[in-house]
Amino acid sequence: MFHDPSIVGSWPALVVRIDDSRTLVRWAETEPALRATPTVADVVRACSVSSDHELSDAVLAALVRWAAADNGRDDDALTLLLHLLSGVVWTTARQLQDLSPDILAVVTGELACQIRRYPWQRRPRSIAANLRHDTRHAVLAELRPRNRRHPERGEVLTADGDITRLLPVAPEDEAEDVDVVDLLRWAVDAGVEPGDLELLIATERARHLHPSGGDTVVAAQHGISTRTLYRRRRRTLETLRAVAQDYLAAVA
Repeated sequence: MFHDPSIVGSWPALVVRIDDSRTLVRWAETEPALRATPTVADVVRACSVSSDHELSDAVLAALVRWAAADNGRDDDALTLLLHLLSGVVWTTARQLQDLSPDILAVVTGELACQIRRYPWQRRPRSIAANLRHDTRHAVLAELRPRNRRHPERGEVLTADGDITRLLPVAPEDEAEDVDVVDLLRWAVDAGVEPGDLELLIATERARHLHPSGGDTVVAAQHGISTRTLYRRRRRTLETLRAVAQDYLAAVA
């Protein structure tokens, strides 16, 4: 949560206002996912890193519906979401700090806009990942309109959702590529093990550097057999291809 009230208002005051008015109880009348979170403290616990992903996603989805301009348009729901997603704001602002001296305000304002116009009927899941991607994409489009994909990131995901070729792509191919960093964050949010993603990326890089023995090198570095490496790689790719369909639909 933001501790500086100048960003999106006072967190303690918001908690008191929502809890005293039993706002979450009222919202739960139309949003069953909120029935187990009658107080703001309950919502915070449900959306914590240690919470079940499906529960967290359901709570965020319910709040987004209340905050969206074409549904509840509730200001308290919007403010609560901005506080709950403060980690998204800080991370994005840190990544893009070179683009503006007021990047924190820019990112916060854009996240608020993305929440208001969130397509909750078409994209009912992966709320935090969707909002993070959409906010970052919009800020880059505004502040770096001629180069919305970071050129220093040589790794890209092809439009068919296959990350088996993590190689630099020429500028003319840029429109058909997706930011692999965002996809991998999306994948982790969807339950893919970070260790399996790390192993997959290491394998692809090693194959590029050592075409005849990259797999053996990576297997030795990770203390596993090549057979285990192939099994984990295949499992991760299958999961990523499934996740990529939702991701590509979200960023289309």
